[in-house]
Amino acid sequence: MKLNSIIEYLMLISLVAVFGFAAYQRNFVWKDNLTLWSDCTTKSPYKYRTHNNLGFALFNNKDLDKAIVEFRQTLRFNPRAEKAYLNIGRIYEKEGRTKDAIEQYLNAFKIAPQSIDTIHSIGNAYATSRQLDIAIFYYKKALMLRPDSPSILVSLGSALHKKGLTAEAIDKFKKAVKIAPDMPQAYYNYGIINDEKGMLIEALNMYQKAIELKPEYAKAISNSGIIYGKLNKIEVAIPLFEKALKIAPEDTIILFNLAFAYEELAKSVEGRGESKELRVKAIETYRKILDLDPDNVRAGKSIRRLRAQSGEQRAES
Repeated sequence: MKLNSIIEYLMLISLVAVFGFAAYQRNFVWKDNLTLWSDCTTKSPYKYRTHNNLGFALFNNKDLDKAIVEFRQTLRFNPRAEKAYLNIGRIYEKEGRTKDAIEQYLNAFKIAPQSIDTIHSIGNAYATSRQLDIAIFYYKKALMLRPDSPSILVSLGSALHKKGLTAEAIDKFKKAVKIAPDMPQAYYNYGIINDEKGMLIEALNMYQKAIELKPEYAKAISNSGIIYGKLNKIEVAIPLFEKALKIAPEDTIILFNLAFAYEELAKSVEGRGESKELRVKAIETYRKILDLDPDNVRAGKSIRRLRAQSGEQRAES
């Protein structure tokens, strides 16, 4: 091989190596959204979109404090960036600051009055604060813009159900299931209505469909346990409550369901050794509720009642 050809060949190898390494570095930098937008923000610190995208990546990473800093920086560079207001509202809502969340959503709505996500979020926030008439108004407004949205139909159905408008709520859930037969929330909400109407088997079927679509649907699993409890199948209910708690260990409602189920099972085996063990489990579970919610009156009363019963049993023995 001639000397010139060798030199050209070696230069080609070097270029491939250099550009290959550059591509590797770029791919490494872009390995996830958080790293990508951190890199972009460092290189373009005055672009509002990069700050908003970085904030969204931080939000998804559950780093809410840093996320809100980025969303505020977004608004500093562009006061009309409605998505930043929307994202700040979502953070406030996660923190339980519903009133502040509504204020941010309304700021976004003023800028983008046709934004379905914003209108839907306003409805959700009002529903959370139990202002159902206002929530329904915004859900219907969102539905006018997107009539085939199953998520909006479910939200509207849920608000109508809470208002006692059961027939209208069922209609919305049926439409949602027809549009999106793989939407667990629609089956779950439909199950709640059947449950309240005393149609236990129908409710159980709806909850089970929701669980098939979303195996870690803690509320649906817990509600299935309640149905079995109503059917006097406590031994079936308890494993369902325990399963739900593995998914949502800090859910006080599920904890209460489990504690009460332990009590009911203890009554059914009264006089046997396992009855005492079940009451101890019930007390321990009620204590977990108080650890999470020290002001929970029902849990406190239940512990005192169970301790009193234990004292009576010791006196009799």
